[in-house]
Amino acid sequence: MKALKALTTTLISIGAMLVSLPAKAELPPQTVINGVYAGIQHIHGYQATPRLVWGVARGYRSSCGPIYGSQYCTRNHTVYITSTDIRMAYQHGDAALAYIVGHEYAHAMQTVYGFQPSVTPISELQADCLAGVYLGLIPNITFDKRDILEIATLAHRIGDYEWGNEHHHGTPEQRVQAVVQGLRGAANGSGVRACRVRRM
Repeated sequence: MKALKALTTTLISIGAMLVSLPAKAELPPQTVINGVYAGIQHIHGYQATPRLVWGVARGYRSSCGPIYGSQYCTRNHTVYITSTDIRMAYQHGDAALAYIVGHEYAHAMQTVYGFQPSVTPISELQADCLAGVYLGLIPNITFDKRDILEIATLAHRIGDYEWGNEHHHGTPEQRVQAVVQGLRGAANGSGVRACRVRRM
């Protein structure tokens, strides 16, 4: 636990410096999204794969109502990635976009396999953790230190302190810790078990 906390603190501090640097996007959005999506499907043995719609405009009407941010819609088993989120991700780098795709795919798997926690922040943090596992396990793709920092700085950016709000997704620190925990789970062989929610 101390090692994870130290790693998280380091990522946040280094990431804060990198945010001010121009992002170096190595791959265009279509390549990142398609590559990550195909890789995650492979991890799940191509089972229960949700439909993917990306480049969605703000306010796009879906079966779940208007789309204002990337999300998984349970009603039509579809992952939506918005243009706004793609632009935001590329302020950090292409690996940050991979993280968004992994996070939304994780919500689909939480729903399909019935292990989604009922409390929103815990559900979101588990999806962050699973995104880390997925990214670490995608065949033939390696995330270097810069990529991990891109992921961590975006995770930190999208955290919030809106305790009591039904849309609270976890603090910046919690979100970084969750995705790093998933990446470590992929590296040490524990995989999705690293993202189990323990009862208190």
